[in-house]
Amino acid sequence: MNKVTLLLLSAGILGSGSTPASAQEHSHYPPATPAPVARPAPAWKLAVMGQVFPILTLGEPFDPDASLHQREVYLTQPALMLDLAGPGRRFTLRTTLDFEQITQPDGEITFGGWGEGFIDRRHPHTVLHEFVASWNGQADGGVLLSLTAGKGFAPYGTEDPMGRPVAKFPTNHHLSQIPERWTVNGIVAHPAGWSLEVGVFGGEEPHDAYDLGNIESFADSWAARLIHRLGRGGERPWELSASLAHLVEQHGDTREETRLGNAFVRYGGGRLYGLVEASRSWGEDGDGYWALLAETKVSAGAHEPYARMELATRPEMHRVGMPGTPGYYRYEPGIHADGATRWLILSLGYGIAPTSSGLLSTRPFAEVQYHRVAEARGAVDPMTLFGRRGLWTVSTGFRLYLGGGAMRMGSYGALDPMSPPDVRESAAAHVH
Repeated sequence: MNKVTLLLLSAGILGSGSTPASAQEHSHYPPATPAPVARPAPAWKLAVMGQVFPILTLGEPFDPDASLHQREVYLTQPALMLDLAGPGRRFTLRTTLDFEQITQPDGEITFGGWGEGFIDRRHPHTVLHEFVASWNGQADGGVLLSLTAGKGFAPYGTEDPMGRPVAKFPTNHHLSQIPERWTVNGIVAHPAGWSLEVGVFGGEEPHDAYDLGNIESFADSWAARLIHRLGRGGERPWELSASLAHLVEQHGDTREETRLGNAFVRYGGGRLYGLVEASRSWGEDGDGYWALLAETKVSAGAHEPYARMELATRPEMHRVGMPGTPGYYRYEPGIHADGATRWLILSLGYGIAPTSSGLLSTRPFAEVQYHRVAEARGAVDPMTLFGRRGLWTVSTGFRLYLGGGAMRMGSYGALDPMSPPDVRESAAAHVH
């Protein structure tokens, strides 16, 4: 969802300029030397972006008798983002609305997926996906400072899969991101390429798409992320990161504490994107889950082939219903896992991107996933659950963007990818 400014609340044109989508995609962070620039402060502005993916998914299309045989057409990942920014982006307000509760209330076919009461289907996200206000400033030596408060992402792990190449979310979603929490995040970003993000937040997961209740658990959990960006000049395509989190969740009278760890290496320069990450959780009982993921995309004109490999474990909970019923894909949140399964998931896809930018971008795609499942621990038999160890899904559809293309989500303030470098320099020039 690259930036398109639809409404300018100003008395003139946008003085700071706007970078093209291709530049924004790979220039998310402050340049090496954010020297003050003498220019008028940019006006208040409101940017509006949106996306929706009409998609057809065939699950186990070659075996109608399999318990996971599914064929569904739906609108997935429908979202509307509004970004209100003051002069020099010293103050910003980000609001993102997600409409999956309307378009796919029973979730999305995602074999190997789990979380928030759904299993082998990805749960709908909350309607209020983000609502965060940020203050941005500058200290001596070009160090950028930010303070963010509201409902959004805790500073942990990798960016939201919504903006990454594969349309289907990875299994590690609940090990590698902590979204939709009431959080207060602080950021220090050094011009040498180092940044540190620290946040306190409410660890309670949303109970449904309209739940705002985890504000009651605010400050019972924390997270921290350190990133070093490498490159020459103003371009820093390489990122190395490590993050930790301590998560507290309350389910009835049961209080559960979990530690999370994530490390990744990311490259996003020119026509090539690549990400390698490792995630791990440690529960109070000693059991935990882990995931290894590698994904890449190559852009050659309008052609965008992409691939992902994931090896991970996930919990297996008692399912509400029998195979062939909607309850088969649901479990009661907070119950203890019966055991764990291990998944190898291979994704291969191909997309077509427009060669010129416009207000509305239509990007057809097709992707196939192969899943191999095995028992990891506990009394869990994949053959009993699925009737086979190898599972397939085939998906095709369109990525529809209002504003050009996908945008990274998961960082705010000085690290917000909504701010191109020249806006950051302008902010540095006007904040003292």
